[in-house]
Amino acid sequence: MLCNTYAFCITGFVALFLNGFSAVAQRSIFDTDNEGWSAVGDPASTVPVWVPNGGNPGGHIRVTDAATGDLWYFSAPPKFRGNKCGAYGRYLRWDQYASDTSQINPVGGRPDVVLIGGGLTLVYDFAYSPQKAWTPFEVLLREDAGWRLNSLNGPVPTGAEFRAVLANLTALRIRGEYFTGPDFGGLDNVVLEDSFGLDLDADDSSGVGDDGFAADTLCAPPYASPIADEDVWIAFERPVDSIALRLLLVKDAGQERLEVAGVLPGGIFLVQNGPTWLTLVNVGSAGAADIAQALRQVRYRHDDWSPTGGERLIAVQAHGECGALGVRYAYVYIAQRGHAGLSGDTTLCAGGAAVDLFDVLGGSPTAGGRWLPSLPSGRFDPSVHAPGIYQYLAPASAGCPADTAFVVVRVEVGFSLGEDTALCRGEALRLQVPDHLRQWVWSTGSRALLLDVDAPGVYALEGHTSHCSFSDTIAVAFKECETCAFYAPNVFWPNSNGPNDAWRLFFPCVWLSFRLSVFDRWGNLVFQANDPETPWTGQWRGQLALPGLYVWCAEWEADTPQGRQHQRKSGEVSLVR
Repeated sequence: MLCNTYAFCITGFVALFLNGFSAVAQRSIFDTDNEGWSAVGDPASTVPVWVPNGGNPGGHIRVTDAATGDLWYFSAPPKFRGNKCGAYGRYLRWDQYASDTSQINPVGGRPDVVLIGGGLTLVYDFAYSPQKAWTPFEVLLREDAGWRLNSLNGPVPTGAEFRAVLANLTALRIRGEYFTGPDFGGLDNVVLEDSFGLDLDADDSSGVGDDGFAADTLCAPPYASPIADEDVWIAFERPVDSIALRLLLVKDAGQERLEVAGVLPGGIFLVQNGPTWLTLVNVGSAGAADIAQALRQVRYRHDDWSPTGGERLIAVQAHGECGALGVRYAYVYIAQRGHAGLSGDTTLCAGGAAVDLFDVLGGSPTAGGRWLPSLPSGRFDPSVHAPGIYQYLAPASAGCPADTAFVVVRVEVGFSLGEDTALCRGEALRLQVPDHLRQWVWSTGSRALLLDVDAPGVYALEGHTSHCSFSDTIAVAFKECETCAFYAPNVFWPNSNGPNDAWRLFFPCVWLSFRLSVFDRWGNLVFQANDPETPWTGQWRGQLALPGLYVWCAEWEADTPQGRQHQRKSGEVSLVR
């Protein structure tokens, strides 16, 4: 990359003006990877190993000798090739080391640097070899610096021949093997100086190397994007005649175009060659800052609101006195973002069937999204899930926010008349219609708000809310709540032939033991029974007892609803004749 950080670019501009453009260069410093370098000839692998430390400084690349008899070379990646005519008269520099310096390789007549281009080969031989420590090298890119054509014994190239090679450089190779036997060598800090430099994203913040630029993903209309970052950087020594921009990957013919937004700086003329091709022409007075500003104003635009998704590629190629100076690429990606549809709402009934909330959304939502809070398969079950607001996130491509819509879910609940119950005899139960019912009817036919229950039975209420129908029942029973609700008459008329001609305790309980005793006013026992069914007929010792007030005492053990109980009771009874 020309500029690995924004700070370096600023420093580069200063050095540019102080050192005659020497800061404009193609570089490989190997701080993060092998930067696309390869190996040719006799390497153990054609892919150099990137070593993250041990460089000069930082990382570097290493190639191991296959030891089959030939020599191996480091081979430069594409960013060092192409039209490098601006490198004429400048330097190629690098640092190098060798693992073994015990004996020089006896194979002679092999160059240290090879440049191939324009049907010609330029070679160069150094007077010294790499050592075990990092060794610096530099060579001037000019015909009178010691270069030869085709071989080390070939003729000196002419200036025209040298420029022809640089104008269409197809290979740049640096010798890596200098010693016999299986060895290895390292390379770092390769710099190819140039009088022209162009970086569409100087600090690489868009994530693209090779001086390119990747626009933010276009997720929604309007689909428009710059083709260069705000820190776009261009520098040149010889005039740049023009910069041509072409949209190479077109997916929707007639709907995609390149355009200039705003007024171009003075000295730059726009030629719109076609919708997908425009040229910024330097009419003679535009400098680097003007051209950079012009590039910031170029836009990719798509006129349709439903474009075909995928990547678009824009080539940015500068032209000068020696032809095409280099091409950089801008990448624009249009995502196919899902549509969440229109928000909606629904009212469900408690205990009802599950509902797919996707069917509640309006418009034409894209399936395959997800719900927040989470819903398995997007189905809302009134018996499981809580009512509230549920958000649908339509499918979204990486780099795009999800399109969202909402469904408000309300659940109308039923009612309960309560648990089945048993009341004490003489009590009553009041049932009430719940407030949220709009219509209702009791099983008795009543439509009153209140229903008083004083008889055993099953009572039901059927009611309707705004959207739902509910019903519930309650069984009501009655029971004796007294321990043993006996009855003892307080007067009787013996031999009256009426209903009260005998006296006894009316005892409804299931008794286990029983004893009844009746005494006169002097304490004489006049009657005794072990069964509550046995009456006193008003006799004492076979004679009619005297009329008057008598005292009775009863003691029993009985089974009651509250369990087995033992009780004593007493009272008075009047005998009347």
